[in-house]
Amino acid sequence: MTFIDNFLAGLGNDTTVAPSSLPEVSITIPALALPLLEYQRDAVQFALTQRASYLALDMGLGKTACAIAIATAVSRSIPGIPVLVVIPPSLRTNWVREFHKFAPDIRTAIISGRKPEQLPNADVIICGDSTVDAWVPSLVGNVSAIILDEAHRTKNKDARRTKAIKEISASLPDNAVRVLMSGTPSPNGRVTELVTVFDILGKWKVVGGKSEFYRYYAPPSKDGYGREHIEERFTELGERLRGTFMLRRLRDEVLNLPNKGRSTVALECSGHHAKRYKKAEQDIYAFFNEEDRSTSGLDKAKALVLLNTLRKLAGEAKIPALIALLKDMVEDDPSGVFVVAEHSSVIDALQVAFGTNCVAIRGGMTDRDKTEAMDAFNSGDVQILVGQITSAGVGLTLHGDGRNHRVVFGQVPWTPAELRQAEDRLHRIGQTNDVHVTICLSAIENAWTIDERLWALLDAKAFSASAIENGDARTLTDGSVLDGILDTYR
Repeated sequence: MTFIDNFLAGLGNDTTVAPSSLPEVSITIPALALPLLEYQRDAVQFALTQRASYLALDMGLGKTACAIAIATAVSRSIPGIPVLVVIPPSLRTNWVREFHKFAPDIRTAIISGRKPEQLPNADVIICGDSTVDAWVPSLVGNVSAIILDEAHRTKNKDARRTKAIKEISASLPDNAVRVLMSGTPSPNGRVTELVTVFDILGKWKVVGGKSEFYRYYAPPSKDGYGREHIEERFTELGERLRGTFMLRRLRDEVLNLPNKGRSTVALECSGHHAKRYKKAEQDIYAFFNEEDRSTSGLDKAKALVLLNTLRKLAGEAKIPALIALLKDMVEDDPSGVFVVAEHSSVIDALQVAFGTNCVAIRGGMTDRDKTEAMDAFNSGDVQILVGQITSAGVGLTLHGDGRNHRVVFGQVPWTPAELRQAEDRLHRIGQTNDVHVTICLSAIENAWTIDERLWALLDAKAFSASAIENGDARTLTDGSVLDGILDTYR
């Protein structure tokens, strides 16, 4: 028998409970070791009342604290059946530490790896979203609720993590607590990125069913039915979600944070790095000059490989100038600098250049090593933390209680959501200084570099990602950032 089977059986013959539901217990906001802010209490109450909800609190508003309160409330109301918390794997140790701060009486356990064992005896089970699919047989029927952080990572309906989350959620009783959380529910501003949200939460009735959703909000082609009204429908969809199961809060509405400003700087590239870059750029132009070349299927996949090669070369070409910029920054100000990069060659070069004054958070590190790097940066033991955007761009607090207030993008990210997620590791609760963000663009003579093209598109597209979430749809950029970049090479 599963945990839930045993729990229901233990209620006795005098209590009638449908097999598809948990007992209608009253779940109230718990008292935590650290008090919640008022808007956080509102979010927790919303989630516990709705039972299936999306907490779209802006980056830096303390979604982790809300999730801990929700998990604690469920655990205390339904003892003996653990709550499942699914998060990016790089955040597992950080979440355990946060539970110890906010709810020290809650027993947490991490499950990891792809060889599942018996579930540990704990109130809350924490699992990385990259391995949750391996644990589905152990988790189905043995958890009382599910909380999914950085839920936008499940936007691909065919991904293993997405299928796993859907299966676990579908196995829960009808009235179980299901909570998705993200500051960027639609990272690219596309309604189709919300399909998995409706699947996981079981909310298709809100939009009249799946077929009606696709017909009305996501016509099959850009020239399809209703395209002339798509902006209004983005706004309408946002209003419908926020009027039902989505709670959206922006930082400007609830917090008085310091300012955040962005600026760009052109880093000159020369020598053999620039020559390699120009040769790769010629390959892209040649690729699109072939007859009948499209941007779909295998052609698009090959184009993406060429573009990623170009991005890597652009990052490598500006390494000397980037190192010089960072040296000036740390000499002028003792506070820390969070440097965002993507490719290992760039990260390696920065670590070599700054030695013991630099730590990194990147893929392949253990949770313990990532935590030690974060602690060294927040404490002021080192001035530079280089973060690989997929490993350090979400969920972490890196401002060191206001000590660190500078972000440098050594490489330009693909999407506005990645940009905001990374810079808001510093621009969040607890920051006491204005945050300065510097976007480093590779500059090569007689070339419009991939950095410059990408930044031009991101700068123009940034608003569209908030159209659904905030209801401020304007003229939307057709297609993805990738399509926009490819178009510039035609």
